[in-house]
This record gives sequence, C-alpha cells and structure tokens, in this order.
Amino acid sequence: MKNTEGKTTHCFHSGAVMSTVGMGPKLVIGFEMYKPGKDAVAKDEGELSVGKRLISSVVKSHRKLIDVVVYDALACNSIWINHCKNLGIDAIVRAKNNNNNSLRSAKKRVNKSEAVDIWEDEKGFEKVEVYESTFTMDNVDQPLRYVKFAIKHTNQQRTQIMMVTTSMDMAVKTLFKIIRARWDIENSIFNNLKRECGLEHCFVHGGKAVEAVLYLIFIASNIMQLFLLRRLRNHSTTQREMVRLLLKGLYLLKYRAELVFSSS
Repeated sequence: MKNTEGKTTHCFHSGAVMSTVGMGPKLVIGFEMYKPGKDAVAKDEGELSVGKRLISSVVKSHRKLIDVVVYDALACNSIWINHCKNLGIDAIVRAKNNNNNSLRSAKKRVNKSEAVDIWEDEKGFEKVEVYESTFTMDNVDQPLRYVKFAIKHTNQQRTQIMMVTTSMDMAVKTLFKIIRARWDIENSIFNNLKRECGLEHCFVHGGKAVEAVLYLIFIASNIMQLFLLRRLRNHSTTQREMVRLLLKGLYLLKYRAELVFSSS
C-alpha cells in the first residue's frame, strides 16, 4: 500500500466531488459534472455513473496519488468494485441492506462466527468487536473481505459498521479508521463548502460557466485548508475568522503606503 489515507467521492445536484479523508487537510482532488442525456435520471444510477467517470479521471491525471477509494453503500455492487479493480485501486464500501445473494450469505456467516479481534477502550468506545470473512460476490472474480465492527459506546448504546473491501491485507484497524473517516466528509468538506464557500449559490448560468465557478471555489477552499494547516496549526482560528482578518488587512493597506506595491 502506498498510502492508507482513503479518498472518497460525494455527489450533489451538479456533479460529484472526490476528496481526501482522515488526518491532514480536507482537500477536493477531483470534480465531475453530471451530463444530461448521458447520465441516468435516477439518482442512484446517475450518481454511480458520475462517480465512475470521476475516479477514472483522477486516476488518469494523478496515477500515484490514490490507491484506496471509500464510498457509501450505494457502491456496494459488482459494477463499482470491478471498475476500481480495473483501475488498479482498492475499494472500501459500506454494506447495508443489499439484494446481492452472495453478500447476504457472507453477512449470515459472519453473524454466526466468533470475533477475530476485540478492542477495549478504543478512542471513545467502550469496546469494538471485529468479525471478518471472505466471500465471492456475484459477477466479481476476485475474493472480497466482509468485515463487521460491533461497537459498544461509552453510553452503552450499540451500533454496527459493515463493509466490503477488495484489500485482503489491510489491517482491520486501518479499515476501521477509513470507514469512520468517511462520515466526516459531510461536516469537514461538503457542508463547509456550502456554508463558507458559497457552493449552494448559483453565481452564473450555463454549463461551462457553472463548471468554471465550481473549480474556482474548490481551488480557493484547498488553498485556505492548506494555509490553515501549515501556517496556523497551533491556533484555533476558524476559516471564517481568517477570511475576516484577511479582508481587514487588505482594507488597512491603503492607509500604510509602505505596504503597497507601486508599479510606477
């Protein structure tokens, strides 16, 4: 494995976004627009089609950047898994209710098995029990791993995380970190883009113009994330406060002639 920090895609009404998950800056590393007439009208089918096109584009442009991609349960099917396999990257996907017979069989087998590992006091959890099995999904040639994490929280509540992955040798703790980090995308990237970067506002109309504005938003967000991490890592300054201070500094420049560059 070159890099165990996963990448994820997230779709919205205009297209799909691929971003980093885990530790470090939350960066948008790829974006793909929906194409009317080419992508299916049905949300799930259309989203998966855009996601496949996006990951193909990112892998082609940045061959050594990505080796693991994580997606939600929508991608728990042979189409997505085979697509990732053909691109030479590993897939990690959530597994919920699924009509795939082989996946249902794997789920039943794991539910009747003994835990392969138990973690006590695992960073905010009282106990995490790990169950694992290998199986072959319909229409997928290579064996897959089915992993279930049975979590007992400190407040005594119990939850489960079930996932399927093509990686047969990745440590279960690494899988656990990646699949949990997938949930952080909503707050750390997507909601931040909407609240702080104006993603939910349509500034222009017309396909190419909309795409150009979106790319500018993503570039600005990435630059801000990198600046906050590398220059202000020991400070609690929020992104909104940082922008306010930058605007204030630009306003004050006109009162300090020595700070203004002159082209004369």
